[in-house]
Amino acid sequence: MRIAQPDYYLKTDTMQMEIDRKKTIGERLLRERQRFGWSQTDAARKADVSFSAYRSYEDGRSAPNAEALQELARYGVDVLYVVTGQATDGKLSPDEMMLLGAWRDSPDEIRAGILGFYRAYGATIRREEI
Repeated sequence: MRIAQPDYYLKTDTMQMEIDRKKTIGERLLRERQRFGWSQTDAARKADVSFSAYRSYEDGRSAPNAEALQELARYGVDVLYVVTGQATDGKLSPDEMMLLGAWRDSPDEIRAGILGFYRAYGATIRREEI
Protein backbone atom coordinates (compact mmCIF):
# COMPACT_ATOMS: atom_id res chain seq x y z
CA MET A 1 0.00 0.00 0.00
CA ARG A 2 1.33 3.39 -1.01
CA ILE A 3 1.11 6.22 1.47
CA ALA A 4 -0.04 9.48 -0.07
CA GLN A 5 2.30 12.41 0.35
CA PRO A 6 0.90 15.70 1.55
CA ASP A 7 0.34 18.32 -1.18
CA TYR A 8 3.16 20.53 0.05
CA TYR A 9 5.71 17.86 -1.00
CA LEU A 10 4.29 17.90 -4.52
CA LYS A 11 4.40 21.69 -4.63
CA THR A 12 7.98 21.68 -3.39
CA ASP A 13 9.02 19.14 -6.04
CA THR A 14 7.30 21.13 -8.79
CA MET A 15 8.85 24.37 -7.59
CA GLN A 16 12.32 22.79 -7.52
CA MET A 17 11.86 21.46 -11.06
CA GLU A 18 10.93 24.96 -12.23
CA ILE A 19 13.98 26.46 -10.51
CA ASP A 20 16.24 23.83 -12.08
CA ARG A 21 14.72 24.45 -15.52
CA LYS A 22 15.36 28.20 -15.29
CA LYS A 23 18.94 27.65 -14.14
CA THR A 24 19.60 25.24 -17.00
CA ILE A 25 18.19 27.67 -19.56
CA GLY A 26 20.28 30.44 -17.99
CA GLU A 27 23.46 28.37 -18.27
CA ARG A 28 22.78 27.64 -21.93
CA LEU A 29 22.01 31.28 -22.62
CA LEU A 30 25.33 32.22 -20.99
CA ARG A 31 27.19 29.73 -23.22
CA GLU A 32 25.54 31.17 -26.33
CA ARG A 33 26.40 34.73 -25.26
CA GLN A 34 30.01 33.72 -24.66
CA ARG A 35 30.15 31.95 -28.02
CA PHE A 36 29.35 35.26 -29.72
CA GLY A 37 31.66 37.26 -27.45
CA TRP A 38 28.85 39.52 -26.24
CA SER A 39 28.62 41.28 -22.91
CA GLN A 40 25.42 40.95 -20.93
CA THR A 41 24.60 44.50 -22.01
CA ASP A 42 25.02 43.52 -25.68
CA ALA A 43 22.83 40.45 -25.24
CA ALA A 44 20.14 42.44 -23.41
CA ARG A 45 20.02 44.94 -26.28
CA LYS A 46 19.77 42.17 -28.85
CA ALA A 47 17.00 40.45 -26.83
CA ASP A 48 15.23 43.83 -26.51
CA VAL A 49 15.05 43.53 -22.71
CA SER A 50 16.54 45.47 -19.82
CA PHE A 51 19.96 44.56 -18.48
CA SER A 52 18.47 43.37 -15.19
CA ALA A 53 15.95 41.16 -17.03
CA TYR A 54 18.69 39.58 -19.09
CA ARG A 55 20.90 39.05 -16.06
CA SER A 56 17.99 37.34 -14.29
CA TYR A 57 17.76 34.91 -17.25
CA GLU A 58 21.40 33.91 -16.94
CA ASP A 59 21.17 33.73 -13.14
CA GLY A 60 18.20 31.38 -13.45
CA ARG A 61 15.83 33.66 -11.55
CA SER A 62 13.53 33.93 -14.57
CA ALA A 63 13.28 32.50 -18.08
CA PRO A 64 13.25 34.50 -21.32
CA ASN A 65 9.87 34.86 -23.00
CA ALA A 66 9.18 33.96 -26.62
CA GLU A 67 9.71 37.53 -27.81
CA ALA A 68 13.20 37.76 -26.26
CA LEU A 69 14.15 34.38 -27.73
CA GLN A 70 12.85 35.43 -31.14
CA GLU A 71 14.98 38.58 -31.03
CA LEU A 72 18.07 36.58 -30.04
CA ALA A 73 17.43 34.12 -32.86
CA ARG A 74 17.70 37.03 -35.32
CA TYR A 75 21.36 37.31 -34.25
CA GLY A 76 22.13 33.63 -34.66
CA VAL A 77 21.51 32.37 -31.13
CA ASP A 78 20.59 28.69 -31.22
CA VAL A 79 17.24 29.00 -29.45
CA LEU A 80 16.52 25.28 -29.78
CA TYR A 81 19.70 24.64 -27.79
CA VAL A 82 18.86 27.30 -25.19
CA VAL A 83 15.41 25.84 -24.53
CA THR A 84 15.96 22.09 -24.98
CA GLY A 85 19.70 21.49 -24.85
CA GLN A 86 19.62 20.05 -28.37
CA ALA A 87 21.84 21.89 -30.82
CA THR A 88 20.66 22.49 -34.37
CA ASP A 89 22.58 19.41 -35.51
CA GLY A 90 25.52 21.39 -36.82
CA LYS A 91 23.65 22.84 -39.77
CA LEU A 92 25.69 25.99 -39.23
CA SER A 93 29.07 26.23 -37.55
CA PRO A 94 29.52 28.77 -34.73
CA ASP A 95 31.38 31.06 -37.16
CA GLU A 96 28.56 30.79 -39.71
CA MET A 97 25.99 31.57 -37.03
CA MET A 98 28.04 34.59 -35.95
CA LEU A 99 28.25 35.80 -39.55
CA LEU A 100 24.54 35.29 -40.03
CA GLY A 101 23.84 37.31 -36.90
CA ALA A 102 26.10 40.12 -38.12
CA TRP A 103 24.45 39.96 -41.55
CA ARG A 104 20.99 40.33 -40.04
CA ASP A 105 22.18 43.24 -37.93
CA SER A 106 23.70 45.07 -40.92
CA PRO A 107 22.03 47.87 -42.87
CA ASP A 108 21.18 47.28 -46.53
CA GLU A 109 24.20 49.30 -47.76
CA ILE A 110 26.63 47.03 -45.89
CA ARG A 111 24.85 43.91 -47.13
CA ALA A 112 25.09 45.17 -50.73
CA GLY A 113 28.83 45.77 -50.33
CA ILE A 114 29.41 42.32 -48.86
CA LEU A 115 27.41 40.64 -51.62
CA GLY A 116 29.37 42.60 -54.24
CA PHE A 117 32.64 41.47 -52.71
CA TYR A 118 31.68 37.79 -52.66
CA ARG A 119 30.29 37.89 -56.20
CA ALA A 120 33.57 39.38 -57.45
CA TYR A 121 35.58 36.93 -55.37
CA GLY A 122 33.57 33.98 -56.69
CA ALA A 123 34.00 35.14 -60.29
CA THR A 124 37.77 35.47 -59.78
CA ILE A 125 38.05 32.00 -58.26
CA ARG A 126 36.03 30.41 -61.06
CA ARG A 127 38.29 32.03 -63.71
CA GLU A 128 41.41 30.66 -62.01
CA GLU A 129 39.98 27.11 -61.96
CA ILE A 130 39.27 27.07 -65.72
